[in-house]
Amino acid sequence: MKKRLIPFAAVAVIMASCSSEDVLEVNPEPAGQALSFSIAVGHTRATETTISNLGDFKIAAKGVHPSGGVFNSFLIGSTTDGEQASLKDAIGNNATSGVWELKRDVYWPTSVDNALFWAWTCSQVKGGQKSEVLPSGKFDFTAPNKVKVTGFSPAKTGLKAADVSQDMWADGLKQVDFVTAFKQASKTTNVQLDFEHVLSQIDIVAKSEGKAATDHRIVRIKGAWLVNTKDKADLESGFTWNAGTKEATHDLKWTNHVFKDAKSPFTAYGSFYKEPKVLDSSTGEQNLLGETLMLIPQEIAEWKKDDNEQGAYILLLCRVELKHDGTTHTTTPENPGADDDIAIYGDKHYHQQFPVNANKKFVEGEYGFVFVPVKATFKMGNKYKFILDICGASSGAGYYPPEADDIYKALLPTDNAGNLMEFTTNWGNKTNLTIVGRPSDKDINDFVLNEPIKFEVSVSPWDKNGDWKEGDVNL
Repeated sequence: MKKRLIPFAAVAVIMASCSSEDVLEVNPEPAGQALSFSIAVGHTRATETTISNLGDFKIAAKGVHPSGGVFNSFLIGSTTDGEQASLKDAIGNNATSGVWELKRDVYWPTSVDNALFWAWTCSQVKGGQKSEVLPSGKFDFTAPNKVKVTGFSPAKTGLKAADVSQDMWADGLKQVDFVTAFKQASKTTNVQLDFEHVLSQIDIVAKSEGKAATDHRIVRIKGAWLVNTKDKADLESGFTWNAGTKEATHDLKWTNHVFKDAKSPFTAYGSFYKEPKVLDSSTGEQNLLGETLMLIPQEIAEWKKDDNEQGAYILLLCRVELKHDGTTHTTTPENPGADDDIAIYGDKHYHQQFPVNANKKFVEGEYGFVFVPVKATFKMGNKYKFILDICGASSGAGYYPPEADDIYKALLPTDNAGNLMEFTTNWGNKTNLTIVGRPSDKDINDFVLNEPIKFEVSVSPWDKNGDWKEGDVNL
């Protein structure tokens, strides 16, 4: 559902010639009002743009010649940029309108009945500060009948101690919604701009479903990432003008998807936590990202062992334990040292199932990487939720991942000396994070605990309520 909002203040300019053949008649002493713009933004949640947090935006416009065709010159903006409409008055969470202004007034030219308008922004107001209108990429209107934002790339967080926020390092906290509007308007003093979301939202959650009372596995998760989505692309807003119907057709799409770093085609967007997320028989669904990702819409193909392409997958940094009552574990003649691998906390003892270290001991600070191949088609304005079932009734802890640990370690925060961060365990002990690699008897894509992680995907359009399931996938 879209919400119509109160018109905001005048934005505009008196324009001159449109091409070498045609001259747009200006209106230097208008009797009417200057153009103003009112906006609407689709139903939103979380970090998405709403009327209450919309910052500045940019706008470009061209007039339509009375005999057909679009003027070469601009009513607003230029071939390389739009004109910025700046938020004049702060608006609160309960506000329904605000005031945005250009640096000059624009009046509808007397010889033009129709005009085409494009607006775009990533700007939001947070804590009294406005983010940039376009933090990456640049505006381009040089191609005939095609408006583009070239080279857009979603933001990533830093990985130093100073970059932590809400006890996590989360790429989603650095990313903002990207909204655009296209409008064909007849002569008027107010143009309604309906902004639409052009990115895809991604969430990753985990659960341990249907565990038996005798299933004492515990999963501790320190980080989660979606790996190998393309992180650079162009947003194209193509248009055609039909002289017969006097209507413009608008085609908005993402093109030219690439890896920003062509020499090292690897991307990972996600989050790392100071303290681990815990899954056991008493916990429900856990959000592994902390903050929703805003990524470029695209089709992602799943990673396959025999493919040379950069397939996509979900990467987790985790450990798996067994919890038992009592402070000892029964020994047998075949296993006389069964007590050697346990850790005792209170009246319980714990075994470390994953990662597997050389001495097969319980070490609180040890974690390892696992992965789950995924495929999906991310569309503009949709929210996708990957639901992982880890160590549930019939699921395990995934597969050993394809990359070397050094590549994955680059995703983890470090202190000023370059050491992996210290953290507090669930028992209140301080320890440094230690990454344990794949055992020598295991290969890439081997099961970690004899069973894969299972997952499902749900998709929810931002402007509608409720979810529908795309399907359950058993990997």
